Amino acid sequence: MHPPTFQSNTHYLGWEMGQLQKRLNTFIAAKEDPSQLGAYYDMAERLIREREVARGARREAADRGVEIPLETLSRRFSLSPTEEEVLMVCLAPHLSFTVWNLLVYAQGSVLKPHLEVGFVADLLDPPTNLLSRRQWCEPDAPLIRNGLLYTEAPRESSISTSVLSFSVQAPHYLASSILGRSPLDEQLTTFCELDDPQRELYDVILPLEVRQQAESLVRGFYRRNQLLDPTSRTWTVLVRGERLSGKTSLCEGLARAFQRPLFQVHLARMPRGQGASLLRLIERNARFLGAVVLLHQPELINASNPELLGVATEIIRHYPGVLILESHDPSSLAPSFEAAIQFVLDLGRPDPETRTLLWEALLPHTAEVTADVNLPNLASTYDLTGGQIQRAIAWGVQRAESRASDLVITQEDLVEGAKSQIRARLDELTNASTARLTLTDLVLAEEPMTEVREFLGACRARQNVMNEWGFARRLVTGRGLVALFTGEPGTGKTLTAEILATELGLRLQIVSIPKVVSKWVGETEKNIRQIFSNAKAQSAMLLFDEADSLFASRVKVERAQDHYQNMEVNNLLQEIERFDGIVILTTNLETNMDEAFQRRILFKIDFPVPEEEQRLAIWTKLIPKQTPISGKIDFGYLAHAYELTGGQIKNAVIRAAYRCYANGHGLDQQNLHISARQQATAAGRLAAHIDEFDDEDDF
Repeated sequence: MHPPTFQSNTHYLGWEMGQLQKRLNTFIAAKEDPSQLGAYYDMAERLIREREVARGARREAADRGVEIPLETLSRRFSLSPTEEEVLMVCLAPHLSFTVWNLLVYAQGSVLKPHLEVGFVADLLDPPTNLLSRRQWCEPDAPLIRNGLLYTEAPRESSISTSVLSFSVQAPHYLASSILGRSPLDEQLTTFCELDDPQRELYDVILPLEVRQQAESLVRGFYRRNQLLDPTSRTWTVLVRGERLSGKTSLCEGLARAFQRPLFQVHLARMPRGQGASLLRLIERNARFLGAVVLLHQPELINASNPELLGVATEIIRHYPGVLILESHDPSSLAPSFEAAIQFVLDLGRPDPETRTLLWEALLPHTAEVTADVNLPNLASTYDLTGGQIQRAIAWGVQRAESRASDLVITQEDLVEGAKSQIRARLDELTNASTARLTLTDLVLAEEPMTEVREFLGACRARQNVMNEWGFARRLVTGRGLVALFTGEPGTGKTLTAEILATELGLRLQIVSIPKVVSKWVGETEKNIRQIFSNAKAQSAMLLFDEADSLFASRVKVERAQDHYQNMEVNNLLQEIERFDGIVILTTNLETNMDEAFQRRILFKIDFPVPEEEQRLAIWTKLIPKQTPISGKIDFGYLAHAYELTGGQIKNAVIRAAYRCYANGHGLDQQNLHISARQQATAAGRLAAHIDEFDDEDDF
């Protein structure tokens, strides 16, 4: 018997299909004419000998450099000749239409869309050894255990049936792999990625503590400086952190350290309605590859879909290898997932030193930068994650490219890029301020204006004091700035917060109290956590308007409702303590606020009702330059006659403007007087001076 010489994978697979055709033709002949059964047995014995010779020839071809995936597969899983034959029978429907037709005919029913275990056993094991016929399809058999084949019970059967009646299939990813193509199943390509990570773990920029934890995890798979097979044990890892905090980069480094491909699953993009079956396919595909599995946003799988949750929990608990849960909201993880986690890597926001390294590493080395580029200053000023820094640099590069053909990046380019990330996203529980006013537009008495300027200076120096002066290392909590603005409605508290955000180049997120407070137990605390998490991710300033409604004093627990109300206040206290940014609280009912909040307030600024001098400035500033004026307007009279707040003056001006426009003339004194009187009457603030100007005919 002359051994075949395989020159290519196509040549080898052609030989396999030819052998299977011989077997099927003889099998069909024996089935139609029982007298041919002896010939079939003889042929089967001959094929066994030919396969042994061919296996040796295939091994030699592989050693010569011929790429034959089945040889790699057979060595990796230590497949026997019989297991190889079973595999080729089940792969035939993917490889040869001619052989598939013969298989359907030999099985005896064109109505069966899949091969049956019993038929494959009869085809490949003619002797009457019933035990050997089903050994290869047992759950612990190599072909099934390693995801090379899978079996399913007949769907039409309502009772337990023999495994011999089960369908047996080779998945698409195996056929694709045998053909030398991508081993990612085509059903998964829209929401899964298969990567061969090139990023070494030591190349991933991480805080020191996280790096040490990651290296400790990897060392757990080494013995005597040799990497153990990661698929020999089940290990579930939680990687948590904000969006764009570098979680995926860390996972790539871990997969590289384990010398395994990374199988990424984007659960948010997984088709609905077939999640359970797709998860099973993912598990088989990943197990076949021996991959590190990365599940993005596992919190999306919850009790609302019990079947999906059950399948996911089973996979997480028993996947043979490393499975990583990547989450930016681990508090929403299903309890069954949490119970399976064995190792946690927590990527907090990078400190200034780490941010400096990220700016240096991510800035294009081929780009020219001006002398004013100061990366440590950017790292200190803008509290960005690694992903945000990467996007900020891309923004700055694009800005530089649009300015000139030569790529020269300036500090201003990078600053604008950093600001673009800070302002990147709105939040469903807050409203973003769109005010574009500056400190010159603010009218306050001398004392509160001085305090506002001091608070603004503290906000600008916050990062430097905490990081350069070392206070951040001394303060475990309370690293942020908390200010309380008190005063009657309309005295400029919210406007001041908006102006401060503009001056600092920060997004101001105004917390919507009605959206935060929920009647459902635990929802309010969850909303509060989300607000602070998002504000931290965006380096945003938080404004709690009318904060007394949310920061109310804790009460004696007499009802279950009192207990949950106190929990909400405690949760707010903890979040403010941990928040490193700027929080402004406004109230006109300071006495209603919990004393514990008062102790955490560094700046307290009282906004009094404006005096006549400030009222005159407000009246003057509120009239836009393009507004048409009819006659002369005596702003001094309006400021003297009506003791209104800034908000009330604004309402009076707008109301008068609408009336004048409707009457077809410009803004005039009479309508401003009427609107001011209406505002004063509504507020119960009619001044004593009003009587001497009461005759509207004087205008």
